[in-house]
Amino acid sequence: MTTPTAPNELEERLIDHIGRYGPITFEAFMEAALYDEHLGYYPSRRRQPGSAPVGTDGDYFTSPVTHPAFGALLALQLREMWQRLGSPGEFVVVEMGAGDGVLRTDITEYTERELPDFAKAMQYVATDLVPPAGSESVAGTDELPTGITGCVVSNELLDAHPVNRFIIQAGSVREIFVDYRDGTFVEVVQDVVEPEVEARVLPFVRSLPDSYRGEVNLRLGYWSDSVSATLDSGYVITVDYGFDRPDLYAPTRLLGSLRCYYQHTLGQDPLRRIGKQDITAHVDFTAVDHTLAVNGFTRVANTTQSEFLMNLGIEDFLSDVGERPVRKELSRLEFEEETAGIGALIDPEGLGRFRVAVHSRGAASGLEIKREQVAGHTGLSGLDGGPSLAAGHAAPLLQTATADHARLLRAGNPFSQSRPQIENMPTWEQLFSDEP
Repeated sequence: MTTPTAPNELEERLIDHIGRYGPITFEAFMEAALYDEHLGYYPSRRRQPGSAPVGTDGDYFTSPVTHPAFGALLALQLREMWQRLGSPGEFVVVEMGAGDGVLRTDITEYTERELPDFAKAMQYVATDLVPPAGSESVAGTDELPTGITGCVVSNELLDAHPVNRFIIQAGSVREIFVDYRDGTFVEVVQDVVEPEVEARVLPFVRSLPDSYRGEVNLRLGYWSDSVSATLDSGYVITVDYGFDRPDLYAPTRLLGSLRCYYQHTLGQDPLRRIGKQDITAHVDFTAVDHTLAVNGFTRVANTTQSEFLMNLGIEDFLSDVGERPVRKELSRLEFEEETAGIGALIDPEGLGRFRVAVHSRGAASGLEIKREQVAGHTGLSGLDGGPSLAAGHAAPLLQTATADHARLLRAGNPFSQSRPQIENMPTWEQLFSDEP
């Protein structure tokens, strides 16, 4: 329960709606808190000059803003996908949930500089439900192309989908709603409204203790339909934190995976700072597989971000950066800043534990993919390993990148590794923990 305070305009709208129609699903609450056209978290953060939800001055970090090496390695994987499709004259990369466009900038810059053959074929379309005000590089979702050959990419998109919440009571699945009582927003438990919520959880109920809480994302089907309409043949790369369903609904995860982020501080109370804090939930990758399979996609593989980037050759980037101080191209501090950023991408206690799921349609027949998987390879270096795609290519640098990135060694950074501040700062493990 939260402490009563004077409601803001968004809260007043919610209070009025609840007063008229009764408690609302958590999905409806989360939709308003994050995406209300004028007062939701993302519109208010992205449409105000100088304001953004991601980065040092925002509420959380993502891999693209941590270091341009993330985008560069994705560019190398995209080039290999293009080659695997027969190097068509046009290969369209569609990024869904592009935010401020950092990943777009990093991928296109690296492709133009290091991969000139692929640059001639690649077209990049960045879209977001809430594009930044005045952005010329990120379009709204109404501008998604259709019927492309290429790849649909998303990074930390699905975790921002509004979710329904459930609780186990006396061996039954019940739903958590949001009500307003005695001057504050509160949780109330009622019968499940949407049957699919119960259907997803029922197979695990016997192993779940009483009062166990969790989340169900019912919007993945809409996302999958959008991917299907966009992509005719090619690949889907989905980077996010989450699990396959048996691990997502593990008995030890008593409070579920819902997380709130405010000024790089982790919380679990979504009924506070309504419209002012980010709210996320871990992704159900079983549902991702199922919804894409309905649309004719085949799961190629699902691995950790750390393994994916290691397979692509991130260590070659680290070696390249390590040679720069010897050639007087980087100062010692610049070298440390570059390696801190690259290293954070594969940190097993942080960003490195994110999942990278790859699906395909029309890239190869389902039978061919199954034969490849039986043989122990997928034909994609990020999933199989083998010769490094980064070998022979220069590492991208923070100091020469056009997009703004976090500087993990700067004193003003919440993840600064400078000794005077580190004791008071959250760790990657705290922010991205699998457990509450």
